[in-house]
Amino acid sequence: MKVSANAGWAHEALEFTPWLAANLDRLGEAVGMALELRAREHPVGKYWLDLLLQDAQERTVIVENQFGQTDHDHLGKLLTYCAGTEADVVIWIAERLNEEHIAALEWLNDSTVQGVGFFGVELELLRIGDSALAPHFHVVVKPNEWVKSVRPAQAMPVEWTWELYGQELGLAQERLAIGRALVERVTAAIDERGLPWQPRFRKGYVAFQRAGGYNVVVVDLLWNKPPRLAIKIPAPPAQLGMASPFPGLAESWNEAEHEWGWTVSSIDGLLDVGDAIEIALPYNSGSGPMDAP
Repeated sequence: MKVSANAGWAHEALEFTPWLAANLDRLGEAVGMALELRAREHPVGKYWLDLLLQDAQERTVIVENQFGQTDHDHLGKLLTYCAGTEADVVIWIAERLNEEHIAALEWLNDSTVQGVGFFGVELELLRIGDSALAPHFHVVVKPNEWVKSVRPAQAMPVEWTWELYGQELGLAQERLAIGRALVERVTAAIDERGLPWQPRFRKGYVAFQRAGGYNVVVVDLLWNKPPRLAIKIPAPPAQLGMASPFPGLAESWNEAEHEWGWTVSSIDGLLDVGDAIEIALPYNSGSGPMDAP
């Protein structure tokens, strides 16, 4: 028996979106992509995108959720998010897609920029007898010839460089200069401490990883204006009794990714990044998940 989504999650934004962020494999199986979380409740202008993701080919994937049936308000936001993130794949999830919005998504797949695909996915919450509720994703609309849409040149991930950040992503030279300076300072701080963390260039960000491929420090160039420096810690800084090492910078906490970050508008405004390294180090000493506080 199909039941209302509210039977499983009392609130779409507060409960369903966090659940989906933690269960991306279920959505990925439905749409045929390996999905990785980049951000939850990502700001786009005055709006907030539910999920910002990327897939194994480093395409930008965005997800907009809503309970009930689709409406024009969410369609408008979806297009705003698509433009604001330069998304390659757009996924609209609702309990029911009405005929007009199915037609709109199909038209977008036929008419928009090549390489941008739109999915319409219905969220079904099923219960058989007294069994536990079972979420299921039913793909109603998908991009034309989706299986064939992956071009051979995209089969392997792009080897990102500073030059490609400018050429392919259109990042301004000022932002790239701040990003490069941050990466250089993080690299120097890591080397001074003899840490084996290695930089990995990804689409729009540089991650410093410890053994096992776990990110410890991130310099984010694409999703924030200006760039952002972030470290991984297991709990909010206030809960850990921490004061910001950069009190002059705007800070943020990303609960989904356990990232404590600072916006850097000028490299002159950044103090010793080694202070941030020292904060992250006690929780990132091994090759597995972060150590508990």
